[in-house]
Formats: sequence, C-alpha cells, structure tokens
Amino acid sequence: MRPDLLIDQLAELAGQRNQDALDACFLDLFQDLLEPRSVAICRIAGERPAPHWSLQRRARRDNGDVVHEDAQRLPLAALPLHLEAWHSGEICQQEGALPTTAIPMGSHVATDCVIEVQTAQPLGTAELRLLNGVQRFHRHLRALVDENERDSLTRLLNRRSFDGSFGSMALSPAGADVEGAGFDGDRRRGTLHRRCWLAVMDIDHFKRVNDEHGHLIGDEALILVAQLLRAAFRGSDRLYRFGGEEFVVLLHAPGAAAAAVAFERLRRSVEDYAFPRVGRLTVSIGFTEVRPEDSPTSAFERADQAVYHAKSNGRNQIACHEELAGERPAPERTTALLWA
Repeated sequence: MRPDLLIDQLAELAGQRNQDALDACFLDLFQDLLEPRSVAICRIAGERPAPHWSLQRRARRDNGDVVHEDAQRLPLAALPLHLEAWHSGEICQQEGALPTTAIPMGSHVATDCVIEVQTAQPLGTAELRLLNGVQRFHRHLRALVDENERDSLTRLLNRRSFDGSFGSMALSPAGADVEGAGFDGDRRRGTLHRRCWLAVMDIDHFKRVNDEHGHLIGDEALILVAQLLRAAFRGSDRLYRFGGEEFVVLLHAPGAAAAAVAFERLRRSVEDYAFPRVGRLTVSIGFTEVRPEDSPTSAFERADQAVYHAKSNGRNQIACHEELAGERPAPERTTALLWA
C-alpha cells in the first residue's frame, strides 16, 4: 500500500467518532493493506434464545471487483477460529485452501467484533506484525470514541450519540433482514421488514432513592438498571442513558405487540430485582414507532408523552403512544417465517 494512501486512511480513521463508522473504516483498511480474497466483520449477537454470529462479508472477484455479500447468521460452533480469537483477544490463523486470519477488535474492556481476512496465501511474519499494530491502533481509537459517546457511569450510549445512531438505525431502508427471535421467547426467525421503535424509560420515584440513601447508592442503582437493560435486549439494539434516571431504547421489531413484549420483559426484570439497600424499584416506559419523516426530537417527544401517561396513571407500566392517540397499529410485517 502506498504511504500516501495509508496516511489518508489513518486520517479518516482518526476523524471517526462513532463505533460503527470506525469499524467500517478498519474494514476498508484491511482490504487495502492485504488485498485479501475476502474480508468480513463478525459480531456475537442474539442472546435470546441463543447467541450466534452475525457476519457481513466483502468478497473480491477474479476481475478485482469487490462485492458485498448478504449478511449471514451462523451458529457459534460454525466459526471456531473466530470464537478462539474472540475469547483469547489474540490474532488466530487457520491454513487450508483459503487461509483465514481472525483478528479480534475492541476496546480495552472487551472484544466487540472479529475481523475475518481470507487470503490466497498464509500471512507472513511481517504482515502479522502489521496487523498487531493495527489492532492496538484500533483499541486506542475505540477508547477515544467510547469517551465521546458513552455515559461515564453506566457505559451505555449517551445523549450526544443519539442523533447519529437514530439516523443510521431508525431510518434504515425497509425490507432489510433483522432478527425475529428474542421478543416472545420462541425460536421463530425469518425475514422481517424493518420497523423501528423508540422507548423512553423513567425510574419511578428515583429522587426518593437519592434523598433517603444518598447519591452513591443512587449511582449503584443506576448501574444495576443499566445491567438489566443489557440483559433484556439484543446486542443489535441501542441503549442510552439520557441523564438522571431517564433511559432510551432503539430497537427493531415486526410490530407494536412484539415491541411491547420486549419492553414488558424489561419492566418485570426491574420490578423483580432486589436492589442492595434500596430494595424494590419500578420503571415506567413509553414507546412509539419511528416514522420515515421523524427527527430524533419528534420521535422522542411522542415516547415521552407516553411515559407521562404511564406515570400519571399509576407508574410501573408500559404505554404505546399510537394506542393512546387512538391510532390503529399497523399489523406485523413478516415474510418467509421459519421454525427452528
């Protein structure tokens, strides 16, 4: 790779302030550095009912053209090399007809993804040394990105990162494949049209926690609520702390009923949890479907109105803005559903 092109790539990387954009730039860098037969980004997702690999590959044709293949969903056992790299944090190689190198990428805290590089020949010592340097560079950049877009207390995404995430996730084109499992606990999956839902969650009577127990105990409760949020949703869903006791969720679901099941699961998990010193906490959740014409503010305001209704009518419940407004929710849109 020419030095001037490498400098351009590094400058592009240094300017990223979003994790997804940063990972995409590193995929470009690997493509240019190694000129592989294919390069892919692999993530572990879908904790419910079972985790799996979500793999997006770019393949190079014989004529040199690079094509983007459809996203694949594979069981963890199907990619043992990637799983070894994920757990060890070390670059792993596998020889064969198409030599494969798995490069774990992430922050100083955890591995977020594995970059898969398939080459015509096994990588040599110099190339592996280069990949180690790129891996360390990615780790340092991720630390800067995390500082910019994550809440310092809960490590959820912060309000500053919401607008960018909203544009890339909520307004993605209809008809893309999304996960169908995880909302109702069954093993159903299929091709779902992307419908995005925004929820605002507020911890009930949280001021009382700070007043009676102090802010340190209050902060501990917020950290535990953030952990319950992570456990209740998939890795592909976006979880934010907007400040104080207010949290926001962006997720894909085929319809209002499926979204309600996900939010009700979160509400129950908080209600059933025994918080140290505090005891029992409850949450009120309001949600709305994101519309094509929505701005982040307009969608948030509708969900916030639903939260206000939930809190005004007894708290510890979920409310859908469309149902409150008397709008008939659109039916769930699914095609080619399969049973595993």
